Amino acid sequence: MAVNFVLTEARRVPPGDPLGRTWVGWKATATDDQLWEVNRGVWILGSRVDGERVATLSFGGRVQVVAEIDGRTRHDVDGVTKWALLGRVLRPGDRVHDALKGAPAPRHRNPVGYFDTAALDLLPAAERAGLDRRERVTMVVTWNPERWNPDGWAENVYPRDVEAVESGRILRGQWATGNRKTGIEPGDRVFFLRQGPEPRGIIGSGTATSRIFPAEQWDDSRADEDANYVLIDWDTLLLPEDGLSHAFLVGQIPEGGPWRPQSSGWVLPPRAAAKLEKLWADHLGHPVPLPARGSPRQGWQMDPARRRKVEDAAQDRLMAYFRDRGWVVRDVRFGNPYDAIAIKHGRTLWLEAKGTETKGAAVIVSRREVQWAREHVGDCVLGILSDVVFGSDGEVDPTSGRFRVFTWNPDGGALSARDFDFTPAEADRQD
Repeated sequence: MAVNFVLTEARRVPPGDPLGRTWVGWKATATDDQLWEVNRGVWILGSRVDGERVATLSFGGRVQVVAEIDGRTRHDVDGVTKWALLGRVLRPGDRVHDALKGAPAPRHRNPVGYFDTAALDLLPAAERAGLDRRERVTMVVTWNPERWNPDGWAENVYPRDVEAVESGRILRGQWATGNRKTGIEPGDRVFFLRQGPEPRGIIGSGTATSRIFPAEQWDDSRADEDANYVLIDWDTLLLPEDGLSHAFLVGQIPEGGPWRPQSSGWVLPPRAAAKLEKLWADHLGHPVPLPARGSPRQGWQMDPARRRKVEDAAQDRLMAYFRDRGWVVRDVRFGNPYDAIAIKHGRTLWLEAKGTETKGAAVIVSRREVQWAREHVGDCVLGILSDVVFGSDGEVDPTSGRFRVFTWNPDGGALSARDFDFTPAEADRQD
């Protein structure tokens, strides 16, 4: 059996939370680790949970996070005994994770429920540890705004998703796979192809985090049928006019034919997939594969959870730098073209943090970040934490890295219009 916790949309937590949290619930831009940490407690649980090995977090009727339980801690809240689970988040390749991620969640009124995982519970550790050795598959999912654009999704929702991913966050979602029902595993590559009217082409990429599953039909004309979907963590989304154009795809990757699949869920031949990966990286100005430590530019970390940990370490270092110098610092990274605000003696500074496992001579900055810095010249600061090292536990080594602070002036260093790449000038260094 597994215990499942049903999540609702994220909400703030008042001060005095027993786990020190500021929010709980579901955020599409949070990693599995973040979701587990804020939602593993505090719940009213009976002794039954002591016999369970697996815990899941669900949202929208589907399992979104899978963790292995190590124990639980007691917390007395307003005279009521509640519990928080201890455990570790399972990753793609673990057979329990792959079987449960994206699976239908138990339907109960109570936010805490249980479902049968007897077959998974019997798997020996050695078998669970064995990763699938199959080659990674590359699938293309498609979108035609002339066929699907509910409530102005293309104009109102998608641009906000682009901004969210551009700011360095992951974005979780699901997308239809057409007639494809099998052949996709967690960890497979996904590209997002815009069809219909110009501009057409590849406008996004990500990683499948589940197997394909049936759910409610998106096409109103087929409302009596289920559609097939896969969960995806998007690492890149672009506005249609910034995408890799359809004409370019046809000319550069003839193995893809006319690049007009009849439905979503098109699996590319390996040769075409390799070409697309290279062209996409060139288009974004990102190296493929990720440069080894010691490379001078920031590069693009394709693992969103690892990327988030590096960015968080940089932000923590930058905020501490200003707090140590008497500034009042506030974390405002979500939804803004800057990561934090520092206030002292009536002056406000806008702080932007960048983290990288490379040398960090150049870092990737977004168009919104560049625009804000140009509009607030002299009041923007860029903190770069480079040469970040991960420990054997998969966490950032807090003693690692080289930290530098610069005046954030897009026109003072070297700005290359890719996403952009920015090389700060030594003359702007503050630390």
